[in-house]
Amino acid sequence: MGDKISPGAVLASIETDKAAVDFEMQEDGYIAKLLFPEGAKDIPLGTLIAIVVDNEKDVAAFANYSADSNVTSST
Repeated sequence: MGDKISPGAVLASIETDKAAVDFEMQEDGYIAKLLFPEGAKDIPLGTLIAIVVDNEKDVAAFANYSADSNVTSST
């Protein structure tokens, strides 16, 4: 973690039954946490896949983060 990413860098390749599209970064940042391993399949739409931060010093704050700690609610 902590890798610097720049606009145009591919964060993920998204494949459906009809298309494959690369998800490219639009801004500079640092990868704080990847929540799925490379090649993961059948990830539900809307699922958090990565955390990207603006400042490199903020990467450490997500060292122990897990998807289970991401609680969302619908209202």
